[in-house]
Amino acid sequence: MQHKKSFFKKLLIIQIVSIILLAMILNILIPAAPVQAVTQTKKDGIDAFPESYKNALKELKAKHSNWNFTAYYTDLTWQEVIKGETQAHPYNRVHKNSDASWKCSCGNPAGETWVCASQAINEYFMDPRNFLDEKGVFQFMEMSYNPSVHNKQGVENLLKGTFMDKSITVTAEREDTSVKAKQKDAYIMISPNTKNSEVAAAIGMPKFKVTDTNKKVVSNDANAATGYTFTNTEYNTSYTMVVLGDVNGDGYVKSTDYMKIKAYIMEETTLTPLQKLAADVNGDANVKSTDYMKIKAYIMDETSINISNITNAATTMRYSEIIMKAAEESGISPYSIAIKIIQEVGRQGSGSVSGTYPGYEGYYNFFNWGATDGNDAIAKGLAYAKGKGWNNQYTSIVEGAKQMADSYVSVGQNTAYFYKFNVIANNVHKLYSHQYMTNVQDPSSQSSNLFNTYAKNDILDVSLNFIIPVYENMPGACTLPTSINTSAPTSYYINGTEVRMRTAPTTSGSIIVELRKNEVVTLLQENAGTANGHQWSKIRRANNTEGYVATIYLTKCGT
Repeated sequence: MQHKKSFFKKLLIIQIVSIILLAMILNILIPAAPVQAVTQTKKDGIDAFPESYKNALKELKAKHSNWNFTAYYTDLTWQEVIKGETQAHPYNRVHKNSDASWKCSCGNPAGETWVCASQAINEYFMDPRNFLDEKGVFQFMEMSYNPSVHNKQGVENLLKGTFMDKSITVTAEREDTSVKAKQKDAYIMISPNTKNSEVAAAIGMPKFKVTDTNKKVVSNDANAATGYTFTNTEYNTSYTMVVLGDVNGDGYVKSTDYMKIKAYIMEETTLTPLQKLAADVNGDANVKSTDYMKIKAYIMDETSINISNITNAATTMRYSEIIMKAAEESGISPYSIAIKIIQEVGRQGSGSVSGTYPGYEGYYNFFNWGATDGNDAIAKGLAYAKGKGWNNQYTSIVEGAKQMADSYVSVGQNTAYFYKFNVIANNVHKLYSHQYMTNVQDPSSQSSNLFNTYAKNDILDVSLNFIIPVYENMPGACTLPTSINTSAPTSYYINGTEVRMRTAPTTSGSIIVELRKNEVVTLLQENAGTANGHQWSKIRRANNTEGYVATIYLTKCGT
């Protein structure tokens, strides 16, 4: 009997130890869920940044006095951010022809072109301090539409030479915004700042009275307000008045309305059915971020809120006009929209936007929504577009942009950097997930295109706001990783931003690639020629690409 007790006791101990060991193993193998309980704050001005950011920002401010910088304190440590972005392998990718040091040792492919990114390259592209130069900083630019800055000609300049540099015939909405009010079932929908007498004239009911929520008669010359009752005294029929944007029912559209809708979208408050009607300023039967963004723009006198009679008709439009319409509807900069499309489908387009892809003829997906990495990406994206009913270019661009605003901008992912790296803690998405693209270089690529667009349109010096993340326990600035032996006598650093490597030792040589600052290259020939006021050198990159750069851009010391 004693032997049995001893046996069961030993067995119990073995089971407990096994459970503990299993728990330890699982804890190692399974990444912990990202912690959402963080307090994130924004602080304006260069002085709000850590010292390691300040010098570069001061240089930018000296060049562009109207630029504003906001420090976004994430309350996340650098170590946990890099761990979160690196451990979940599908989150970040690099091209298969990249330097070996850029590729994760797991060797996890994504189709024929992309592989998992290494921790070192994630660190480089996630460290904001590597991109605080005139071009790189544009990945932190707030992506809001500003009619005083963004215009059709700017979009035309951006689209020049692309597949969108033309007019197309599409089925698009035509709006008559001259009406101030219209009857809709038991409601009268009204534009803001419309007098009761103007409402009566618009709906053809000259004999009327208006009463407030306490049934007190309101003057004909007073503004209409949400919740008031309009009575046709000739036939004794009554309607509830709904002023677009007037969620609080005081006859005006103010910041309190904007904040109420934003809180509703973030699930921090509720709206009555009547308030939802007033909040739906875009008229799509949903209360979304595009509604509160439009109200915000209205309050700032940047746009109008109109009652419109909408009809669909075939019309000829330039792509620039469609993109401007998408900006108005989504609240996103048209330049950011255009650059995002080019980034997704290329300057000459792809099967996603041809309208002729086998099995999905007549469908378009300009933002590649649903086109996940791997084989059949285009088919996956077009299946998504078909489900959405995006059966023409106009609908795909406008609705795709609105979806971008609702899915990303509304939850704080309102820069190219935050689109790619989700370090925004909210009640909607987990940290490090909900990232628009997997290409780890995408934000810096977009920033260059954005800078060039603003420069070409002579609007670099307008008021722009840059939201730049700050992490806890940040190390020294992360250098660009390389598989080249940096101590070798033939190894040199690139000491300029976007240095052009060419096919010949002259500026007339075709551009092979634009090299990043601090990229390490191997010098093959120091005196490869003199042209255009420069001495040229022949170099080789880590991926074995060879070409020529001006010798002045080579240095033995990285910075």
